Amino acid sequence: MASVSQRFHIEDLIVQDASGVVFRAVDTESSSPVAVRRFFPFGPEGGGLHEEEQAAYGIAIKRLAGLSHPALRSVICGGCDPVDGMPFIVTEWVDGESLRPLVDEAPLSIESATELITQALEVCELLSLVLAEEAVWVQTDLQSIVLGKDQSRRRFTFWISPLKWLGGSTESRKLDAIVSLTEEIMGWEGQILNDQAGRGLGSWLKWLRGVVDTASLTEVREMLAASIGVDPPDRAGELVAKATQPMVRSKAKAPSTAKACVLIALGLLIAAGIAGGLWLSVRKSAAAPALADVSVKQKYDPNAELNRRAAELSAEAAGNDRESAAILSDQQAQAEQNGGVIPWQSHEWLVENHGKKIVVEGTLESFRSPSKVTLYLQFSKTPDRNDALGVIKMKTAPPDLSEEALAPLRGKKVRLHGKVSVRRSAGLLRPEIRIINRASIEIVE
Repeated sequence: MASVSQRFHIEDLIVQDASGVVFRAVDTESSSPVAVRRFFPFGPEGGGLHEEEQAAYGIAIKRLAGLSHPALRSVICGGCDPVDGMPFIVTEWVDGESLRPLVDEAPLSIESATELITQALEVCELLSLVLAEEAVWVQTDLQSIVLGKDQSRRRFTFWISPLKWLGGSTESRKLDAIVSLTEEIMGWEGQILNDQAGRGLGSWLKWLRGVVDTASLTEVREMLAASIGVDPPDRAGELVAKATQPMVRSKAKAPSTAKACVLIALGLLIAAGIAGGLWLSVRKSAAAPALADVSVKQKYDPNAELNRRAAELSAEAAGNDRESAAILSDQQAQAEQNGGVIPWQSHEWLVENHGKKIVVEGTLESFRSPSKVTLYLQFSKTPDRNDALGVIKMKTAPPDLSEEALAPLRGKKVRLHGKVSVRRSAGLLRPEIRIINRASIEIVE
């Protein structure tokens, strides 16, 4: 990252976890603040990208850098560390506040929620054209979504998630990420909604829950607009025209010329997407000839090594699926033997039973309330980010559910009775049991 360190002056480390590290920096060429993000595509111990993968990553980054959308933190540049092959990406910095503490305090308004979901879907369809595969390509955990400050002139902004298209992430690229995001910002986790909820947003969410594996982004966007009573959304070509306008404007001398430039830009973006996402799977679409053209121009043939990596990842995923199925089966059998009571460590069973009333048993070790809005009941002294937690919304909770009132329960074995919801954060699934009254906490011993 020598060239990066020369151009971008690192000011502060913002976050570091198993997925990588994010720095706030200053672009010395423009004096603008930026975010420099370094990723671990195959986990902290998995190493970086191979030479051919690095070349494909570079092609995609160059095309992504040509996009401009008000809800996307624009890509400035990117590449791979010449020493270890770890990919990095530099994006614009947007001053604002993470949605996490805002939603912990209260659900978003209907207007803000529909705006957020509309923008997320629009950005995802745009990026799907670039990466030649339809998916949710942005990070949807609330910590990563930022509401811009007034002076930024930006509303909600998303980060593109390279971990979702580098092929080494367990993050979902499916529409259930949008379902979870909507439920979370509206406080609808585990709820059965009527069609009038959220002025039509509830009707749309009910529909989406049933078609997450079959609906296209275009269909989802059109159904959302129809449900909330607004004009139909822009088509794919219109999205590209707007997103590439900064690139086209200097060359456009007449309407026909501008239209031609947009069509060329769309072709380049789709071709780049095929090259940039090759290690995800073996492409068998009509876009394959475009891949050959890009490969020749870039003077490399990625197929052999990238297909090998794709085969490795497919085999690994199949093995993980079999292992998870076996664990889930054992945990289900254990719950049946214990009359429906399940140990808090039974992660797979809890995730599988999202939205259902359950009973979780464990020793209550500690309490945590970072925002002073939500009180978390923890079963582990050193909880991981996907450990099951009891959750109490302090604003609406009765006095006997305050931390002070529950303090005598610390160190005791308890059973939590309530609906389980699953929160997605940084690619991890965390089961949460909502506690609404003191009777929901049963002392076992």
